[in-house]
Amino acid sequence: MNKRTNLSHLLAAVVSGLLVAAAFPKWDQSYLLIFALVPLFWALQGRSLKAAFWLGFVSGMGHYVALLYWIVFVTHVFGHLPLIASIGILLLLAGYLSLYPAVWGWGMAWSENKGLSPLWWAPALWVALEFGQTYIISGFPWELLGNGLYRHPVLLQLADLTGVYGLSFLVVLVNAALYLLLSPPRGQSLRSLPAAAVCLLLVVWIGYGYYRLAEVDALAARSPKLKVAVVQGNLKQGEKWKKEMVVTTIARYAELTQKVKGARLIVWPETAAPFFFMRTPDLDLLVRNIAKESDAYLLFGSPAFELTSQGERYFNRAYLLNPQGETIGYYDKAHLVPYGEYVPLRRFFPFIGKMVPMVGDFAEGPVGATVSLPEGAIGPLVCYESIFPNLSRAQVANGARLLVNITNDAWFGKTAAAYQHLSMAVLRAAENHVCLARAANTGISAFIDGAGRLLWTSAIDVPEAHAVDLAWLPGGSLYTRIGDAFAWACVIACGLGLMVTRRRR
Repeated sequence: MNKRTNLSHLLAAVVSGLLVAAAFPKWDQSYLLIFALVPLFWALQGRSLKAAFWLGFVSGMGHYVALLYWIVFVTHVFGHLPLIASIGILLLLAGYLSLYPAVWGWGMAWSENKGLSPLWWAPALWVALEFGQTYIISGFPWELLGNGLYRHPVLLQLADLTGVYGLSFLVVLVNAALYLLLSPPRGQSLRSLPAAAVCLLLVVWIGYGYYRLAEVDALAARSPKLKVAVVQGNLKQGEKWKKEMVVTTIARYAELTQKVKGARLIVWPETAAPFFFMRTPDLDLLVRNIAKESDAYLLFGSPAFELTSQGERYFNRAYLLNPQGETIGYYDKAHLVPYGEYVPLRRFFPFIGKMVPMVGDFAEGPVGATVSLPEGAIGPLVCYESIFPNLSRAQVANGARLLVNITNDAWFGKTAAAYQHLSMAVLRAAENHVCLARAANTGISAFIDGAGRLLWTSAIDVPEAHAVDLAWLPGGSLYTRIGDAFAWACVIACGLGLMVTRRRR
């Protein structure tokens, strides 16, 4: 019989959402992931399908409003929307994302009636829904549950088998086991065999982490090193695109680049050259001369356009120059930001425009594209491409031995968004066992090793230029080869579970 839902259940659902949010940056209380979902498990027990759906939704709203509060800052300050409209956009986005935990809540109530064990159903359904969140409607896998472990390299290593989804699976499993231990269903108990299996799985998870860390460190020790530098110009977003500031901007990067002379590869952030490179000869020459003077390969972001039979096509592009100042490659951003770089569903919502109106909609580049140094290929990730596991995986599968994330996080100010953005880049290195260099206009710039450890991070809103010798790892892991097979397995498991008609005795 379904129990009546009251205020205590709603509060428990909200508390769960807030605890999960607090596990992520800036708060970084990752230990909360051990029990953050326990209040939600309690609230869902014995609920009707409808009540469970809404409890999951309420929990999701608590989580996403707390996690994504910075949407208000971005849309109000840079989108120039009224404050009330910016709050509305946050609530709309949070409401959409909350549908995933809402479906999870519904699924938990359904599985209770069918007698499915939460020890496998709860984590499998969670992963299946995270997988959907990654791809449905352009996808927005911002801070999936497993990303909250980014400061714990031992726990991250499983991602080289399963991607971030395996980490999410285990976090939910731990919460389910803890809840059953503390509050088993009436007339039942957490039997010794399932309890022992959960403990054994946790031991294997940690043991595998130590084993892989040792292997990656040994591989890094015998691998050649590449001196890579990142330059953080710290240009204000409101001034960056003013014509009178372009020469000043390039001069700033020239000055900072001098501080890392001797690096083999120097990386500037996204749109560090705020003009159409290769279309503006006088400004082009300034950048090419910087590459010559540094005697290094220079990777930097710049907008680009091409003339086609259909008209002009714009790209968010990363160019690679050699030490002679010649363009030897470029990469076009493959996953664009909705309403930042293009307007989806323009036909149905003609009144909504882009927050960056300087040029028309951008076009997408090919997924998995790389650019090459004499030492081998590197995989550029522009801006929030670093939150999508499939993009970096495709690049490493295509031979990239270093990932480079160039971004402009000036949009975020000093909110938690810049810190959250960095945390997801950590997983891309750990999943594919390659190092990652990150150059951000206002921060956070960083270096990450092939095990997902942060080697160096910059402060926010200060000019920086820093170089590190990174291991030129061969790259690749089981995850690189098989992709999201684990996530698909969870989807299939949930599909089979939905076919079960046996009712709990």
